[in-house]
Parts: sequence; structure tokens; C-alpha cells
Amino acid sequence: MSRDRSRHDEDDEEDENFWKGLGRDLLVAAIIVVVFLAAIYAYAGVWPPLVVVESASMQHSSQESFLGVIDTGDMVFQQAAPTRADVVTYLEGRASGYSTYGDYGDVIIFRRPSSATPVIHRAIMYVTVHTNNTADIPNLALLPTSEWEATNLAGATTSPYALRTVTIHRMGFTHNFGIAFNLASLAQSFAPRSGYVTMGDHNAQESCASSPDPCPSTPYDFAWLPKQQDVIGRARGEIPWFGLLKLTLQPTDSCCPGGWGSTGSQGAPKNSWDSLLVSLIFLLALPFILEYAMRGWTKYVSPRLPEIRWPWKRRSKPTAPNGDPTDEAVDSSDREPDE
Repeated sequence: MSRDRSRHDEDDEEDENFWKGLGRDLLVAAIIVVVFLAAIYAYAGVWPPLVVVESASMQHSSQESFLGVIDTGDMVFQQAAPTRADVVTYLEGRASGYSTYGDYGDVIIFRRPSSATPVIHRAIMYVTVHTNNTADIPNLALLPTSEWEATNLAGATTSPYALRTVTIHRMGFTHNFGIAFNLASLAQSFAPRSGYVTMGDHNAQESCASSPDPCPSTPYDFAWLPKQQDVIGRARGEIPWFGLLKLTLQPTDSCCPGGWGSTGSQGAPKNSWDSLLVSLIFLLALPFILEYAMRGWTKYVSPRLPEIRWPWKRRSKPTAPNGDPTDEAVDSSDREPDE
């Protein structure tokens, strides 16, 4: 009877220890998640810190995606950019050599009045448009006058103020496009306002590839001129491909209405899907890989490694020939005198 009661008590103790251990592990995991999210928010200054790219407007190819370029299905980190000084435009980046995602200047995420979905495009220039259908672009003065040409109300000019048009040469990630900006048209739509002229890298490539300079069409965004307060953040780093999981489960008009593997104008490059599949298989296999790696290390590698005698570890007593520890030496004064 007492033996059964003892076994029952042991089982209760084991169950209690199990639940205590599980609760402790869950608490530690929750703390790690909270600290991780807090660190991300402290860096980003905006929530959510990640946005999923839903269209191909920033790609550098219609058929292939690249690391370091913003492609459909990428998850992009964003960092708050509350002031004008937080955004480096294409003109400023070109003058200083500063580039992100394969071209000069910052890529910004901003709101547009016609949609709740933010836009992620490159900030080309910061302009001030006036009611007389002109615009000021002070940062044009950062570039040599040989790299741009402009007109004002009187004709051709090299001044960056009161402009009606400006053409900037060597634009695009291929650096061979001459793109003309109709500032008078922007002023008619938005004056008086100061804001960013934006453009998608892929839009420029599609519009200007057949005739680089002059570009025959209008690749920049003329339907909006986001103000500084419309800017949610600037792009900082990316997690490639994994946003396709969201777009597969929640398709949009611009991506993946056909589900997994959608390519073409309403999908993502094929190598993005292939890379995502390989990454998922690797992540699923990773615990097993680590387990077998540890077993192999313990069984084959660790026994062959030389023993390291750490200085802070206590040394064990030497053993006597019969296997028992030897007695410590005693002072000769404590011994009995010989007869």
C-alpha cells in the first residue's frame, strides 16, 4: 500500500514539474519575442516595421529577381523619416554617391490619397510648385549643368528656380536614360505645394528601354506629389521572397490572383518562387539537420579532440595504483616517531 502511494506521489511530482517547466519555457519565449519586437520598433520608429511589396514597379527585370533589389513578394524593413533631412533624394544621392537598392537616393514608403495601400518608390527630387505653373528644384544645382537642361517662362535656363520643364540625363539604374519632367503640369495639379517627385525603377526601365535618351514617355509618378507628412518611412533592408506567402493567402489585384507560382504581370519572377520553396524546405529540415549534426559531433568529433584543462576547474586527486585516491601528504611533524 505504501509503495503504491509513493509511486502516486512521484507521478504527481513529475506532472507538477512538467507544467512548471512548460510555463517557464513559454514565459522565456514570450519575453524573447517582446524584446525582439521592441528592438525592431526602437530601430524602425514606425509600426509595422515590415511591408510586403505587392507590385513589380521597383524590379530591375521582368523575368528575374535579385538580392539587393526590391522585387514583388519581398518584405522590406521601413524606418521612420519624419523630416525632410531624413530622406536623401535621387539628386542628392547622385551628387554624393549615396545609393540604395541599385540606384541613387532613398526609396520611400508613402500614402497616396486615392488608395489605402501605401506606395514604395524612389524619391527623385523635392520640388516646390507654384500657382504660376513653375517649380523650384534647388538640388538641381548639385549636378553639373551638363547633366541636365531646363526651361523657365523665358526659355532655356541653368537656374534651378521657376522652372517649367527639366530633363535629367543618365538616369535609371542603367544610367543611360534622359527623362523629361513636366513641372508645369505638376504645378497645375498640385500647386501650391512642396513634395517629392517619385518613380519606380521598373517603370523607368519599361518606358525608356526602347529609346533611352530622350525617353519617349512619362515614367515618373505624375498622379501624386507626396508631402513630407505623407511619408511613412524609408526602405532599410529586406527579407526576399517571404512576402509571397502573404500574397498567396491574400492575393491583390497586382499580385498572385492565381495563387502559388503566379508569374507575369500579375505575379512574381519565377526564381523568387523557386528560392522561396528551397528556403521553406531548408527551414523545415533545419531542426533535423542540427540534431544529426550534434549527434555526429558527440559521437565522432568530440572524442577525438584533445582535452582542454581549464584553469578554473578543480583538479581531481591522483589515484593510487589500486584505484583509490591517494591520501594527502601530512606534515612530518605529525607523524609518530619511529621506534
